[in-house]
Amino acid sequence: MQIRTYADIEKLDGDNSLSEAEKTLVENCKVGELTVLGDGSRPNVSSVGRTIRAELLRYLMLGGCAECRVHQRGVSLAGAWVDGELDLRYSQTNGAVNLTQCRFTSPIDARQANFHFLQLKGSMLPGLDLERAIVTGSVVLNRLESSATVSFSGARIGSQLSCVGAVIDGGRELAFDAQNATVGDSIILDCSRMYGGVLLAGVQIGGQLSCKQTTLDGRRGKALNAQHANVRASVFVNGVVTIGELSFTSARINGDINCQDAALNGGDGRALDVEGINVTGSIILDRSRCLGTVSFSAAKVAKNCSFQGTDLSASAGNALNAQDLVVEGGLYWRRLSSVEGGVEFASAHVRQLVDDQGSWQLAVHTSLVGATYDNIFGPLELSFRTTWLRNARTPNGEFHPQPYQQLAKFYRETGHRYEAREILVAKEIEQRKATRKAIRDGKARTESWLVPGALGFLNFLWDWTTRLIAGYGYKPWLSLWWLGGLVALMMLAAQVTWNAGDFAPNSAVILTSPDWKSIADGPSDNPAADWTASDAPGKDYETFYSLAYALDVVVPVLDLGQTDAWAPSPARGDWGYRMFYLQKMFIVLGWVVTAIAAAAISGMIRRDD
Repeated sequence: MQIRTYADIEKLDGDNSLSEAEKTLVENCKVGELTVLGDGSRPNVSSVGRTIRAELLRYLMLGGCAECRVHQRGVSLAGAWVDGELDLRYSQTNGAVNLTQCRFTSPIDARQANFHFLQLKGSMLPGLDLERAIVTGSVVLNRLESSATVSFSGARIGSQLSCVGAVIDGGRELAFDAQNATVGDSIILDCSRMYGGVLLAGVQIGGQLSCKQTTLDGRRGKALNAQHANVRASVFVNGVVTIGELSFTSARINGDINCQDAALNGGDGRALDVEGINVTGSIILDRSRCLGTVSFSAAKVAKNCSFQGTDLSASAGNALNAQDLVVEGGLYWRRLSSVEGGVEFASAHVRQLVDDQGSWQLAVHTSLVGATYDNIFGPLELSFRTTWLRNARTPNGEFHPQPYQQLAKFYRETGHRYEAREILVAKEIEQRKATRKAIRDGKARTESWLVPGALGFLNFLWDWTTRLIAGYGYKPWLSLWWLGGLVALMMLAAQVTWNAGDFAPNSAVILTSPDWKSIADGPSDNPAADWTASDAPGKDYETFYSLAYALDVVVPVLDLGQTDAWAPSPARGDWGYRMFYLQKMFIVLGWVVTAIAAAAISGMIRRDD
């Protein structure tokens, strides 16, 4: 029987008449008093002293009637067995609805209903539907137990939605649905257990979203879906345990996402997805265990992003996808416990990279193509950073010079010029290795600088020479050492040849003169030295200096007159013979070294910097 007026109550007779418990409830509602049935605990079985008809409860919640006016405080009931369907659809309740430690035999249907305040703390029911309902105050569902979906889809709640310690089993459906809801304050799901997934897509939250120590089982779906959510404060999912994806794609969070000490199990899919998120604070995954891909693709984080002590594991693909990630603060990548799978930072940008060697070594492969950073707070040892870049690979295996350019830029801007040059040289070495490998594999482009055959050998020789002499143009001063070495060798050889008496004037007039012939054909062991002695006929001729002679031979831009005045004589002895050909070889080497030095200084053989 429907109860709409007090007359409907008076018509009840016999077994249908009001029980003592119901009479007490009616009287207490008139004066705004709490009704406690039994000891106030939630009943396990129906009893006369605990049972309240759902129709009577509805009548009172709506304010009663003129003959039975419910107090403005509303209905407060504890320890009741509510029998029947509580249908509040499109209704306007009177005052607060406070039903604690109650057990409902049927779902509560309150779609598009209006409440001032709703509390079902410690109650048990087979479902709660407040789709598009309006609650001007708070909703308190702490320690609620439900065997079906609890829905706030499209609802508007003026203050807080609290569901601390609740246990909700949605069966094959969602456990908790607040899609497109608007909550003026916070949503608190701490220490709850949700079986069937939590849907918060498009939700507008004026405070924080908290799921601390919560168990979220998506049952083959997403454990929590907060896609396009707008949270005006921080999100707390620290200590959460999930089965299924934890998703905040394209959400906006005006605070932090704290996901410390969480256990996220995405199976073969994604464990955490914050793709396209905009966070004005930090994202913290410290000490969390993530089974499945963690996606930060195109995320924007205004402060820090921390993976300290995190365990990342993906059965397939990347353990972390941070492509196009932007972190305006620091990326903390250190002390990771394990990384199983790839790490993708392509085109990411972080202001500060805070890392350590061990964490990078855990990854199967790392992609840094297009990644940029303003500063590094971590080991700057050249050997580690070179290995770090060398181990960074793209999925298609192609070589990309940009990571080397970026690291060299950082080194150069922070005063580590030596390290910057070494990184650029390492880039050239690795780039040429990759090109040669591509040729061997038949993948090189036809316009490649390195081609098979004789031309390929010449290119290889040029590559090897420019690397040794000028460090691919990044170390032009090396050519000075090479020139110095060539000059020293030539100076030594020239001096030995002179001492051996195997030099002669480089002049046809002198060679045919009687003075020279008399000495050259005589018993002298060193005709050139004797001919230019202070009392000899050639005392006014160019004096031989081995250093000046070596400079004349090796450095093509110098003309000190030594090679014009003196020449080795192959006919005079072994050293003259050797020096005759050695001089020509050193002239060629001098030209090569000088040309490469000039090209290095001018930047002709340094294609980028």
